[in-house]
Amino acid sequence: MDYKLPKQCQDEGRFMRNLNVLLESYHYYTIDQDIPFGWEPDLTKLPKDSDGVPLFVYTKRGLERALPADPRVPLVGDILVGVKRIMTYQGQREIIFDLGVDIAKIEAERAGVPLHILPEEEGCIGIQELKAAYDHKARKVSQSKN
Repeated sequence: MDYKLPKQCQDEGRFMRNLNVLLESYHYYTIDQDIPFGWEPDLTKLPKDSDGVPLFVYTKRGLERALPADPRVPLVGDILVGVKRIMTYQGQREIIFDLGVDIAKIEAERAGVPLHILPEEEGCIGIQELKAAYDHKARKVSQSKN
């Protein structure tokens, strides 16, 4: 990877702005450079909830700007874990892929947010291993309530 290319793109006005994925340490430091102690991603430019907490979501791509699944449902941030994935557009995509449409519908209903299923996601059944882990956790939670 050439670390000079992003700087060149920025200097030439070709730098992409408003990416949903937030930059991580490896975007700034080469593999042979030490990352400063306490380095954190820059959350200052993110939208904030009513309490001033930055709105981000953890996805398989990394830390991302939280895009609401439904603009009518306000997002609530948590500085440690971010916005609940089911509340975000990108989180719903991942939940449908991982757990299937049926479980995603259950989670969306619990969270009080409409589930938006894209045409290519119709009938998605999810990944069996992840669904089994979800079912196991759901059983443990229901047993602890009894």
